[in-house]
Amino acid sequence: MLAREWAIAGSYGAPAEYGIPELPEWRVTRLRCGGLVLAGDDGEPFISAERPVAVRR
Repeated sequence: MLAREWAIAGSYGAPAEYGIPELPEWRVTRLRCGGLVLAGDDGEPFISAERPVAVRR
C-alpha cells in the first residue's frame, strides 16, 4: 500500500470507504545509542536502525 493512497483517501473521507485498510499502530522507541526501533501491537520490533540519518525530500 502506498502512503500516497492513504493520504489521498484520508483527505476525502475514511480510507475504509475506498477499500484501503487502516494504518497500523506502531510504537516508536529511541535507543540510548541514538538508534530507532519500530514495534507493532504485539511489542515485537519489526524494523530498527542503529544510526538513522535525517534526509531531505
